[in-house]
Amino acid sequence: MLPGPPSSSELNRIGLRDDEVVSISEFTWWRVHRTEAEHSVPWNAFRTFGPVARFDPHPQPPADYPDVGVWYGASTPKAALGEAFQADRVIDRSFEAPHLTSLRLTQPVHVLDLATDSRGDWATRSGGTYAFSSAEHAVCRSWARAICAAFPTLAGIRYNSRFAGAACVALFLPSQPAMPTTPVTSRALTDPALALRIAAAADSLGYRVV
Repeated sequence: MLPGPPSSSELNRIGLRDDEVVSISEFTWWRVHRTEAEHSVPWNAFRTFGPVARFDPHPQPPADYPDVGVWYGASTPKAALGEAFQADRVIDRSFEAPHLTSLRLTQPVHVLDLATDSRGDWATRSGGTYAFSSAEHAVCRSWARAICAAFPTLAGIRYNSRFAGAACVALFLPSQPAMPTTPVTSRALTDPALALRIAAAADSLGYRVV
């Protein structure tokens, strides 16, 4: 179980140690993004509508908050697919025209490391647990809001995919200047070039493909 967070002032007092913050700029990050959904945003844009996902820092009620944004990415294509299609565990290659896009950040970005392979122990030292990747979304969002309030310049959070285990990131607006204008790769999930990759991911995860 993951308890609720301490106050933002208490988190600020607890602080961030060097081994609890990690650079993610040197890695390629993957994202599945819908291009024809009601709230679809470009592959490199921060979503200001929320909260709707695990580490959304948006306040309640769900609405558009122009000064609050989040961007989610995964360290592997399989993790990106696993996270994007977790609701019914069916990779629908056509509905809402999803794309698989990869990118590399253009400047140094450092995030709070809550993943299980973190060199530090902020997840425990702050009064939480390593259940950040599996706890109820509402509890994780309360932590995201408290973390952003305590550390307003923090670029984001690194955590584990609940469905694929690999590292994922939730980036906040301070990381926006590092977003590239051109992706490394970007293909519609209906592209035949992705057929084998999608099939392999689905087989590994136990998802269906339609």
